[in-house]
Amino acid sequence: MKTLWMWIAILAVAAGCGGGAGTGLTADAGADFTVVVGEAPTFDGCASAGSIVNYKWTIVTAPDAMAKDAGKVLREIDPNCSFTLEATMALQELGEWVIQLEVRDASGSTATDTVSVTVTQ
Repeated sequence: MKTLWMWIAILAVAAGCGGGAGTGLTADAGADFTVVVGEAPTFDGCASAGSIVNYKWTIVTAPDAMAKDAGKVLREIDPNCSFTLEATMALQELGEWVIQLEVRDASGSTATDTVSVTVTQ
């Protein structure tokens, strides 16, 4: 009977390690920063942790004049932890942009974090 209970305990611990919070997966979109209008910002999620296979960057909120950009994906399938927007995608509207980083591991578990980018003149 003692062996049975030991196996049940081992199986319960193993089941808890399959995904979600038990994976050690964390997203870190970096510190908030400021750029000059027209400057191509660099997004850096390299402080994220876990067995990350993909970094996805999405606009969560944009200044009022660009509100339609909310939900726009900047990078979707990318194994690189940082990138610089192409000049054609530089943030042209003054104000605060909130960008979400979503990291994913091979089992499909995800974690998110956001960074605020203030665009000034």
